[in-house]
Amino acid sequence: MAKKKSRQALSAIAAASRAEATEAIYFARKCGLTPEEALRMMREAHEASEHKAPDSGKRKR
Repeated sequence: MAKKKSRQALSAIAAASRAEATEAIYFARKCGLTPEEALRMMREAHEASEHKAPDSGKRKR
């Protein structure tokens, strides 16, 4: 039988919400990153999207 995986990665991102941590772990597995790297990338992307000037909601043609 395989050994249980260490939950050290979860303790490092314990400050994140449960949904955010789950998404970071999924993204990390999918992309070959550590959960901490994935969480950092997600937060940076979220911050960048907040600072972006909002569009008027119209499509460009």
